[in-house]
Order: sequence, then structure tokens, then C-alpha cells
Amino acid sequence: MAGPGPKLRAAAAAPAPCIPDDALVEMFGLLPANSLHRFKCVSKAWCGLVTDPLHRQRFAQTLAGFLCRVDGDGGTESSRLTRPNATVPERKETTRRFVNVSGMAEPHPDASLSFLPPPDAEGLRDVILDARDGLVLLARARGHEPPDLHPPACYLVCNPATARWAWVPGSGWVPSASQRTALTYLLFDAAAEEEEEASPPHRFHFHLLQFRLDDMDSVRAVHTYASADGAWADRAGAWVHGGWRDWARGMALIQPGTGAAVARGALHLVVDTDGTSGPNNLVAVDAEGATRRAIPLPRRDVAEKDWHSVFVGRSRGRLHYVMCVRPPHGRLSEEEPLRLLVWVLQDYDAGEWVLKHTVGFPELFGRIACQFRVEYSVVAVHPDGNWVFFVRHWDRKLVAYDMDRREVRVVADLGPGGDVGDELPTPYVPLYSASAGLTNASVGFRVE
Repeated sequence: MAGPGPKLRAAAAAPAPCIPDDALVEMFGLLPANSLHRFKCVSKAWCGLVTDPLHRQRFAQTLAGFLCRVDGDGGTESSRLTRPNATVPERKETTRRFVNVSGMAEPHPDASLSFLPPPDAEGLRDVILDARDGLVLLARARGHEPPDLHPPACYLVCNPATARWAWVPGSGWVPSASQRTALTYLLFDAAAEEEEEASPPHRFHFHLLQFRLDDMDSVRAVHTYASADGAWADRAGAWVHGGWRDWARGMALIQPGTGAAVARGALHLVVDTDGTSGPNNLVAVDAEGATRRAIPLPRRDVAEKDWHSVFVGRSRGRLHYVMCVRPPHGRLSEEEPLRLLVWVLQDYDAGEWVLKHTVGFPELFGRIACQFRVEYSVVAVHPDGNWVFFVRHWDRKLVAYDMDRREVRVVADLGPGGDVGDELPTPYVPLYSASAGLTNASVGFRVE
């Protein structure tokens, strides 16, 4: 067989064309996070461009890991989903550590949040309440008082990637017969902020939504906070006239432990809106506390009271809903165990849910049944992949379930602790852009 001709030999010997770094950075800025993560593996040069602090704020980010509370001696973690390992140094006090699930390059975020201002009084502790697209919401609580039962001294919103923070005063909530508890959520959408045409000083502001509940856990008042204004506002009118009174029959019970998700500028919560048939709607609440809409949750082929909600999150731009289903007539067995169903809201405007995945509890936990929030909790759905993350409370393990491969993998040993109501692992997505709402200072406020 004849060898290659002179032209082919010359082409093979010629150096490969070099793409200028500036052009690569522009190209990387157009990629989704999962593609960008794969491109880091092409070469050391490409990995360096993607992780370079000068450029990374322009790139899409995905789940890097979890902020996990550590009590006493701590535990061990897996540095990647594909590679177990690394022992965490002993700690003698309650703090936090970062569990890396993506192979995130150094430096890792300061999981202890040591950049936050120290409490101005003894006996205060910071409890993570929520996290959204790189921002973390904490309540500065007194002693061991749960922040949903006792008014926090203040709130803090921070960005671990930039060590920036904002101090938010208490909302003025005082427990009473009509307002026994309060649930506070963070409303922030980095992707939507990037698309805004507003100038940088007016971008990347955050909102807090506080729902005040009666002794039946029904919403009785809504207050909101806007970092752009530095103000808490009473939104009871917006909540009622935004549609709640028309479809909630006088009550709205936010289901505990089921998470929250932001889509189209609104916070989405699993809510029981009639008090008789269990959680039946995904309610979208905007930054002004108005209910934009109620999306019926999927209940196809499920008998009443044979199911309950587990989690709501967002993955690949769509809302996902996880539910637990009992077998017909509730008779549990090896052949008919509890099952988890994962649904995706395929068409938001039409409210069309599509069943994405079904898995039995024996595959997940090695048991035919587990009690939600007592024996297990769902803490995240991967924003760019088909992973669901759980905490197994009985052995304090953070677990990842791969829906594509139907594989369960232990990600981290969470160490001692684990009482119901304790702080769960918090999913962390880096945000390297500067935020106008994080001023590293106490902000003035008023209650409207």
C-alpha cells in the first residue's frame, strides 16, 4: 500500500492551529455548565482558562458540593462522585465543611463562613435557612432556639465565593396565637439577573419572603424584604388578593421539608390549599408576596392518602417534583415497597407534568419503607444532571442516586448529630459575579 502523499505528510507535520485564549474565553462563556465542565478535561490550558479567577465569573456554574454542618469529630467525605476519599481534620466545635461532589478545583469556598461579622452578643449561632444560585441565607438565632419558632436576632445573606455579605434586620415578627411560627426563604435567580438589561449597580439584588403560620401551620401573613430598598414590607394584601383567597379556602399549608425552587422570578412551594386532600399545588409567589399561580401537582394513578410530597427543585431549567407513593391499599412487602416518583414540569404554562423516573425504596435504602424527615430527607436535585441527593438519617450519610445508572453512592459521612429539624446539607453553586445586594455592611431598614 502506498504511503501518504507529500501534501498529507506536510499537513500531519504542521502544528495544530492554536485558538487564541480570548476566543476560547468567549466560546466558553456561551456554554452551559455541564458542557463547560467536560471541556475542562481537554487540556491543562483549557482547564486553566475555565478556572482562572479573571474569567470564571463569565461562565455558567453548576453544583459544586454541599455545605455540611460538623459536630465534634466530623467525618469523612468523598471528594468526587466518582472517587471516594479524604479524611476531614478533627474539629471540636460545631462548624461547617465543604463536601466536593464535582471535582471543584482549589480554592474551595470557606464553608465555615468565617468572613461573616461576629455576633454582637454571646450565645448567638448562625443557622442556614436557604440557598439559591450561590447565595446563602442564615438566621442568627439565640442559643439553641429554632429560628422558625423564635425571632432571630437578624438575618445574613452571603456569597461564599466572594466572601461578601449583607446584614438584614429582623422582620418584627413576634410569635402570637395567630402567628406561631415563621418560615423565611431566599428569592434569587442568577441566570435571570444575568439576562437583565439593568446596569451593574442595580443587578444581583436579592429578596426574602417570610410566611407567618398559625398553630395549624396555615399561612396567615406574608412579609418580604428587598435588598435594593433595605426594607421589610407587609404583603398580606398581595398574598390574599394575588389569588390565595380564591383557591385556598382560607388556608395554605406549606409542606415542611419539601424544599423550594425559583423559576420565572417566583418562589415555588409545595402547598396544601384546601386542607383535606394533602399537598395539591405548587404555588408560585413573587418578590412582592403575590401568588402568581397555583400549578396542580401530579396525582395520576395514585389513591388519595397513599402518597405524600418529598421535594421540589429545578434541574436543566425545569421544575422537578419528588413524591413518595405507597402500594395499593398500603400493604407493604418486598414485591410492593414504597416508591419514589420523580416528575418534571415539561410545560410550565400548561402545567403539564411528565413522569421522569420511578425507583423502589429497596434500591435506594435497602428497606421496603422509610419515614420521610425521620429516616431520610431529599436535599437536592442536580441542576444540570440526573442525580438526586439524600440524607440517610439513621447512619448520617449524604447519598447520591444516579437516575440514569440506577446507582446509589455514599458521598459523605456527616458525623454525629442529626436530630429532626437540624440543619441539612446545603447545595452550593458558586457565584463569582459581584452582587449589588451584598455590601459587607449593615443596611438601613424600615418596616412599611
